[in-house]
Amino acid sequence: MARILVLDGHNAAALAFTRSAGRAGHWVAVGANQGIFAAAKLSRYCRLSFDYPISTDNADAFVGAVLDFARQHAIDLIVPTADWTLQPLSEQRERFEGICRIALPPRDAVVAASDKYHTVELARSLGIAVPRTWLLKTESDVATIPELIYPVVVKDRFSVRWKNGKAVFGSVSYAFGRGELERKIAERLRIAGDVLIQEFVSGAGIGISFFVAAEEVFLPFAWERVREVDPRGSASSCRVSMPVDVRLGEVSSRLVRAIGFQGIAMIEYKQAGNGPAVLMEINGRPWGSIGLPIASGIDYPRYLIDWCLTGVLPPKTVPYRTRVTCRRLVGELTHLSNLRNGKPANWPGEYPDFWSTLAKVAIPWYPGMRYDDVWLSDLRPGVEQIRNWFRVRRGR
Repeated sequence: MARILVLDGHNAAALAFTRSAGRAGHWVAVGANQGIFAAAKLSRYCRLSFDYPISTDNADAFVGAVLDFARQHAIDLIVPTADWTLQPLSEQRERFEGICRIALPPRDAVVAASDKYHTVELARSLGIAVPRTWLLKTESDVATIPELIYPVVVKDRFSVRWKNGKAVFGSVSYAFGRGELERKIAERLRIAGDVLIQEFVSGAGIGISFFVAAEEVFLPFAWERVREVDPRGSASSCRVSMPVDVRLGEVSSRLVRAIGFQGIAMIEYKQAGNGPAVLMEINGRPWGSIGLPIASGIDYPRYLIDWCLTGVLPPKTVPYRTRVTCRRLVGELTHLSNLRNGKPANWPGEYPDFWSTLAKVAIPWYPGMRYDDVWLSDLRPGVEQIRNWFRVRRGR
């Protein structure tokens, strides 16, 4: 069996990869930023933990530390699960040649998938519905924006980028009027250098994921969000598996192939009623809700590890279970915490009610329910995540 290093041990995808690789019999080490709580390190499948320099403070020091660890412990495969580790490793991938492999898409695909404006423009050219989007590079560009229906979304072009050796984290916010919009544009231009303005899109969050290799698409899987950590829009705290819509699956596979992607990816949409599914973004790396396809019968981490190490391709399709619900308990707690603040002023459309949501979240189990974090067979990561959630809030 192989020796695998999983990075970003603080996030849900890392825990899913650690458990999957460990159950497959691999030796697993888990790395995380120095000083951060990392639940994946507490898994029974983690054989060794590793604290590395924070990549967003010093990318070169981070890559050097990971390289030294790989040499020292004869690592066969490194699996980054967040943009701020994947991108520095992608840029310096040549340093690992002859030492170990890294679960990375091609360099150009990493850049293309992380560029939200490029993604929107490429999807538009393929006939996929996208929000109206404007890329602004100077404050004078504000004059080119037509009259808008508010709120509008103000977001960075990249979730993270490096300027002068330091990371600039992306942000997403809402503007409810022209004056607020101009202030937020000026702030993001000063910090990041450019900014995207998008029309607000309402509807249910849905996603389609794939394994992509040899210019083919394997293992399609679809899900729908039940609840989001932040009800205004964020990662899901609860989601349910559903059948793949044939048309949406076909156009989504065209998109990932057009990018030149290799590996596993998930594409997010929003859909209101019977209207078109509108593209939100591409996750060109392991995503936080990857526990759901695993629970439903598609173990993406295992297939990715096998492909990276041996070149073995997965089956074209796998019949998976639909109507499987997967929850992340600390995400559900944060969702409820956000609901306690009430509906934001000027928020368009419906907004979840705290008490009715609490009644749903309080049901600990029903047939078809699974948890991302709390596993009876690997209990410690989930329990300690919950304790840490309460510790952090008591500290505030």
